[in-house]
Amino acid sequence: MEAELRSLATQDGEFLTEIRPVGDVFCITVRAEIGSKGNVGADLFDFDVCSPSWLDSELDRYSVLPGGHRLFMRKFDPEAVELYVRKRLRHATGAKWQEIASKIGEWARWEFADYKG
Repeated sequence: MEAELRSLATQDGEFLTEIRPVGDVFCITVRAEIGSKGNVGADLFDFDVCSPSWLDSELDRYSVLPGGHRLFMRKFDPEAVELYVRKRLRHATGAKWQEIASKIGEWARWEFADYKG
């Protein structure tokens, strides 16, 4: 089973190509809709795309920050973000969706990560 990117946008549904950060301090939450290749349906995975300047400004406010599900880039580049996601998804394979989602969950917050059902 393989993962497939269905869409990539902000949490508010804006296309990444519409995002124009002002200056070099930014941290944008991106939502990826990802499903298993050849199947209907998808789950949501969120991650932050932040600049090193944003990290510097946060470290001025807090002495310790978790890394978590953040990607860093000097200049916001939607194409580079999409290429990165697609590259990571090529390595997200498994016999079951849960296995694939867990691999993606290493770098993005899965909507069902804490689900107990």
